[in-house]
Amino acid sequence: MDQRKHYFVKITEKEINEVSIPDRSAEYEIVANNEEVEEIRELFLHENKNAKNSVEYLSKPFDEWGADDERNSYDDHLITVYRKVYKLGTDKTKEKIGELGIL
Repeated sequence: MDQRKHYFVKITEKEINEVSIPDRSAEYEIVANNEEVEEIRELFLHENKNAKNSVEYLSKPFDEWGADDERNSYDDHLITVYRKVYKLGTDKTKEKIGELGIL
């Protein structure tokens, strides 16, 4: 079994660091093993693909066919990321995500 360590996740930047890097973006502390960290990285990669598909529709403002599905897929995936971080999060992280009201 992998050893669990503290990590700091920045969802908007799709970053996972072993040390806190304070700046203007929200940072969430988690306690995870290597496998769990890789799961979050995979979610970030998948999120990038969903974001690219969603952006495609922004350049075609009058072509709404499929746009809602792409946006909903992106939103659903982002909530999946937050759920995973919440599950692995410290009490403070769970409180911060809870305040967002998205779960």
